[in-house]
Amino acid sequence: MIYTHVPDISCFYSDVIDDELFLPTAHFEYEMILITGGRSQAVVNHKTYMLTEKSLIFISRLERHNFIIEAEPYCRYVVTLSSDLVLSYTKDAELISIFIQRPREFCHVMTLSDETYQAVLPLFAQMAGEYTRKLMFYETRSAAGFISILIELYRSNPEYFPMRGHSTMSDAVLNAQRYVNEHFNRKLTLTEIADQNFISRHALSLAFKDIVGTTFKEYLLLFRITEAKKLLITTDFSVSQIAEAVGYVNVNNFVKIFKDREGTTPLQYRKQFVDSRL
Repeated sequence: MIYTHVPDISCFYSDVIDDELFLPTAHFEYEMILITGGRSQAVVNHKTYMLTEKSLIFISRLERHNFIIEAEPYCRYVVTLSSDLVLSYTKDAELISIFIQRPREFCHVMTLSDETYQAVLPLFAQMAGEYTRKLMFYETRSAAGFISILIELYRSNPEYFPMRGHSTMSDAVLNAQRYVNEHFNRKLTLTEIADQNFISRHALSLAFKDIVGTTFKEYLLLFRITEAKKLLITTDFSVSQIAEAVGYVNVNNFVKIFKDREGTTPLQYRKQFVDSRL
């Protein structure tokens, strides 16, 4: 399946000089945002954070969020990452846990020390330069820069990363998330994944909710809806084609679930995004 105009990794620098409210309309990728100036308020899944210079925020592609700018100029680097890059390309579970695991005590914002800020700032700038120029292998080099940033952050602030060691259950949960990423377009059951990891369905269900912050059923639903939003914005596929592409046999069931989650129908969602770009 090919998406148009959506690279696996992007990074851009932006400074906002007008009052602006960022709405969560078209967020369907993982995001890592480094604030370099100004102040904003971020709301992520009903948690509110104040962002200032040296704040670094990590947002899952499944989380509702918005930003309200409170002091200008509001300057930041914005990195977006596909689920394939986070869940498949990045092999170190500890590093990617900050994007995909949401235990109860999880904090989305990391306040960097002067030393860590100065260490990662050039890496963000390099990634932004790669994305602007788009020379050969720019995505590969950008991915390498992304991993370097995570390593630097893990070494200086390991307490922000939910996974700091392996266990049978944590590995099984990560395997489940990776399996969803690769097979969300067909019928999936937690029993099937538990059997593959040689653990009981009940044990995996409890561990998944504790580590990821949501049930497996809810996670799968959110993953499919997010993929649907991506297809609505980046392709001209019909609603029936999109429903099938994200694992729904019954298009009416898909439309109902989408409207329940997003407050609008798939076609209205597509139109709202197109209209906002005019």
